[in-house]
Amino acid sequence: MKRFGVSGFSGALGLSPQASWLRWRGLPLAVLLLSLGLTLSFWHSEQVREQAVQRQAFDSSLRELSERIEQRMAAQQHLLQGVQGFLSVHGPLDAAAFQRYVDALPLGADFAGLQGIAVVLPQASRAGPAFKIQQMEPGLLRNRALMALDLGSLPALSQTLLQARDSGHLALSPLLNLRELALPAQSGFALALPIYRGGRMPASIEERRQALQAWVLAPVAAAELMASLYGELPASLSLALFDGQELDESRLLYRRADAGWRPDPLGLAEAPPPAARQASEFLVLGGRTWTLQLAAGPGFAARHGADYAPNVLRAGVVLSLLLALLAWLLGSARERAQALAERMTQALRESEQRWAFAVEGAGDGVWDWHLPSGQLGSSARWKQLMGLPAEPAACPINQVWGLIHPEDLARVQSEAQACLEGTAAQFSVEYRVAGPAARWNWVLARGTVVERSLQQKPVRMIGTLSDINARRQSEERVRFMALHDPLTELANRAHFDERLRFALANARRYQEPIGLILLDLDRFKPINDQFGHAVGDQLLQTVARRIKAAVRETDTVGRIGGDEFVVLLTGPLSRESAQGVADKIYTQVAQPMELGSLRLEITCSLGLALFPEDGQDELSLAKSADDAMYRNKRAGRPWLGEGRYGPPSASPASPSGNPASGAAGEGFTSP
Repeated sequence: MKRFGVSGFSGALGLSPQASWLRWRGLPLAVLLLSLGLTLSFWHSEQVREQAVQRQAFDSSLRELSERIEQRMAAQQHLLQGVQGFLSVHGPLDAAAFQRYVDALPLGADFAGLQGIAVVLPQASRAGPAFKIQQMEPGLLRNRALMALDLGSLPALSQTLLQARDSGHLALSPLLNLRELALPAQSGFALALPIYRGGRMPASIEERRQALQAWVLAPVAAAELMASLYGELPASLSLALFDGQELDESRLLYRRADAGWRPDPLGLAEAPPPAARQASEFLVLGGRTWTLQLAAGPGFAARHGADYAPNVLRAGVVLSLLLALLAWLLGSARERAQALAERMTQALRESEQRWAFAVEGAGDGVWDWHLPSGQLGSSARWKQLMGLPAEPAACPINQVWGLIHPEDLARVQSEAQACLEGTAAQFSVEYRVAGPAARWNWVLARGTVVERSLQQKPVRMIGTLSDINARRQSEERVRFMALHDPLTELANRAHFDERLRFALANARRYQEPIGLILLDLDRFKPINDQFGHAVGDQLLQTVARRIKAAVRETDTVGRIGGDEFVVLLTGPLSRESAQGVADKIYTQVAQPMELGSLRLEITCSLGLALFPEDGQDELSLAKSADDAMYRNKRAGRPWLGEGRYGPPSASPASPSGNPASGAAGEGFTSP
């Protein structure tokens, strides 16, 4: 395959290296610059729009707040004018009537901050004007310190009273600390309204001074007054109310900061908000000027939908970078695809080499089954495991089926079909194949479908083949040793009991007899003690082989103790044939044994029981055979001859003087 570098690839397309650089490098840069330019333009226009929206919302909030303050102060003025009219009719000295009037006033939220309504009388004094509070209502606010207070000693308050007297209208005092009026300490102011004799305001200042009768005085706490506006004050706004036109902290009546602002940790003043987010307005009330300063907090723009400009800038920058990246990807797609293909090809080769090394190193063979052609390709190791020559590389699948053990073929084909149909994710099966010396070897085949057609039909299946012969032999040996005596390789007690139960169940169903022979070696212990356990083990092994040689293929021989053996007789059986097997066992065991340099002879005692005559279950049958064997041991050597297992009849006496018994279940000993 011909490979291209950057210059070769560009040449193949008829592009110079400079044109290639402009395509792959210049195009993304141009897209980035154009996108950033459009983003900045849109961001600037959005900023202008948001500033106009904030300015309009801010001005509207400032006007509304100014109007609300003026409305509250107008309500205070109307209240004092009502008190003024009442005192003009009843006179300022009727304390009871004044108290009832004030108590009847509906002092609601519109009069928040009002600390009370006082009647102030002028006092003659050589030192100058003197003013005394005659009465303060509501009564809860009345105190002696307030009554004893000379308002003439308070220049700001006395000037306010004189201003109200001369103007005939409501006068507003400068900033006061209400503690000077014996009230709780807080910033506030006082409202004063004159009361003239006759209830009419004279035309000239001199006539007003002569006609003055008293004043109505109302101290107001600025914080309480402004607090009543909280429900109406827009959020994210900070306001400050100053007495006068100078924004001096010493003239501050009230301040409320926006919750979104944070104090400067160094104690420095915070930077003022932009011009579009702060303003001041003057309020002229009672002859005084108040300055209302309003500033928008960080959340003001968001509440009015004017906080999109930063998002526009951020989104535009991100989008510009993405567009530049996309342009670079499109410009260099072919070059990168070719480089990626080369890397993938190299990685595939390395992966195949590692996989082949791992499989071959593990001793496994590899096979590849192409289903449309019916051919199966394989590695040399696979052919070796299947007993095939190294050549050719592929063979028909029918030839493979012919190498599998006939008992395993149907199971292997069923598992393979399940994997091909998709009902099983993987194909995994153990089976036997023909090996050398006419032996069958166990192998494990694993595979999976790696390719299907558009109609989901299997096209290709690959897998491995492992040699598991040693493992299967080990497993078979473990299973055999679990059921057999390790010394004689006869059935152990558990295995023999299982075979006996199965034989009894089968005999009950088909009404067939079975036989049980118990065998015990005579004088085995003296031989074992005299010649040692090794000779005793050889003797037991020889006896086991002779017993197995004496019985039929359908019979089972087991060892249930040190020198105790059992034989299960099944198949076509009668008492005579059972006796014949017992005779054969006895004869085989009694023959001399050559154990190395030793020549030994040993005899045995047997007991025979038949189902169903001598017992109906395992316990009764075993007990009958055991009783027969021990009766013969106690009786000595019985007579061997005709009819010894038949019913009782006239028969020769045994050498011991006892007639031979023909009772069912009776055993015998060697003569």
